[in-house]
Amino acid sequence: MNKRFLALSLSLVMAVNVFCSCGKKDDDSSNIVLETKSTTVATTAVVEEPEPDLSTEEWLDMHPQEIQIRNICELATLEVYFHSVAKAVKPASSGLTGVGQEDRRFWFEYSGSAKIGIDMSRVVITITDDSVNILIPHASIIGGLNIDSSSYDYNSVIMEPDSSSFYTANNISASDVTAAVGRANEAITEEISSDNVLMMRAETRAVELIRKYIEQISEYSNVNYEFTWGYIEE
Repeated sequence: MNKRFLALSLSLVMAVNVFCSCGKKDDDSSNIVLETKSTTVATTAVVEEPEPDLSTEEWLDMHPQEIQIRNICELATLEVYFHSVAKAVKPASSGLTGVGQEDRRFWFEYSGSAKIGIDMSRVVITITDDSVNILIPHASIIGGLNIDSSSYDYNSVIMEPDSSSFYTANNISASDVTAAVGRANEAITEEISSDNVLMMRAETRAVELIRKYIEQISEYSNVNYEFTWGYIEE
C-alpha cells in the first residue's frame, strides 16, 4: 500500500481524543490498544444570520414562520475545536506467531472540529394567533466530526523501534494506524455527546435566538406573541 493511498485512508477516518482499551485478535488491526490522550478544546459560535432589511409595512405584516424558526435552529450551532496527541500500542501476537515479539508503541497527532447544535428536522413547532411553542431535542453533534487534513501526515507518525526478534517482527501497518485513529473518532464522539455543559450551551443559544426572533416580530407587528418552549420526550 503506497503512502498516498494510506494518507487518503487516514484522512477519511481520523478524529480526535479519548482512547479506550480493546481486545486482542491474532493477525488483525483490531488488537491495537489506545492508551493516552492529550486534547485542547475551544468553542466559538457560528456567525448569526443578519436581520432582514424590511420596510415598516413589511414588518407590520410579519408573523412567526416555521421555516424561519427551523433556520435559526440550524444557525444556532457551536464549533468545537480539538488538537490531540495520542499514543497507541500494537501488542505482540499471541500463539506461535507471537514468539519473540514485543509490544510496540506509536504516536500521532491531528486537529479537528465538530458542530454542536439542535437537529432542526426534529423540532416541533406550534404557532397560533398570538403564541409560539417549540419542542426541541437535546443538542448533539451535527454532521459528524471534521478533521483538518492539513494537520495530519502519515510520515509524521512516530514509531517505537521494534525490539522483536528478526523473524517475528511486530510491524505497524497502515491498517494498524487507521484502526487507532478510527477508535479515537468513536471515543471523541462519545466524550462530546456526554458533555452536558457544552450541550446546554448549544440548547440555550438556539432558544434565545428564537426568542429574539419572536420578540422582534412582536415589537414591529404590534402583536404580543407569547413564546414557550420545552424538550421533546425522548
